[in-house]
Amino acid sequence: MPEIFLNCDLGEWESPAQTAALMTHLHMANIACGGHAGDRQSILDCATLAENRKPIAVSTGAHPGVPSADRGRSLPYDFSPEDFRALLEIQIQRFIGAADLNHIKLHGALYHLVETDEIYRKTYLDFVRSRCLISIVCLAGGKIAEEADDRGMPIIPEVFLDRHYAADGNLLPRTHPHATISSVSEVLERLELLTDKHSLIAFDGTTIELPAHYEYITACVHSDSPNSLEILKAAKAYLDKLSN
Repeated sequence: MPEIFLNCDLGEWESPAQTAALMTHLHMANIACGGHAGDRQSILDCATLAENRKPIAVSTGAHPGVPSADRGRSLPYDFSPEDFRALLEIQIQRFIGAADLNHIKLHGALYHLVETDEIYRKTYLDFVRSRCLISIVCLAGGKIAEEADDRGMPIIPEVFLDRHYAADGNLLPRTHPHATISSVSEVLERLELLTDKHSLIAFDGTTIELPAHYEYITACVHSDSPNSLEILKAAKAYLDKLSN
């Protein structure tokens, strides 16, 4: 059974009280760094909460995104690989001036772009290798995970507890009427299948088998998902019970 760590994208549009509440149930925090959301102060605030979490601090990482009217879920029509690298550079610089950089996880459109486009995938992996050789949080079973593995770069494969999957292993688009999961019981069923069978069930019932060599996986709950706090509480309690 792979070891499972909980992560959440923070410093986005949640209230400070919600950030603090979510942080108490996390192992990893992906902190927005001024692209789709966030600024230096919000990074500092999240980092302080993470560091002070008892008894074990929450690991902090950068969550770069692209500015857009739909919260980083679409790209500018003229977005080039050079633009991508420059966007990453400025956000990583902002982050390391305010928090400990332990991992990197792309947001929204960027997360999906590097999975679907070979040129941007290479740009991203080249950037991480040359700029900050840290763990890459990436789609479990996806292209980034595969190619980073081939390069000998550290990865943290990611699954999503609050989003439905398509049969091909990608997430259902946000525009899909059933894209988001808000049922705590459904989330716990997903965790149980993940820990017992190393697999996920897509929205259409297809079984998605995860690579057998993963020794650990991170499971994401988005801060802006319905019932995010209740989901994280239940997921943390489930994982704590397994480890005892």
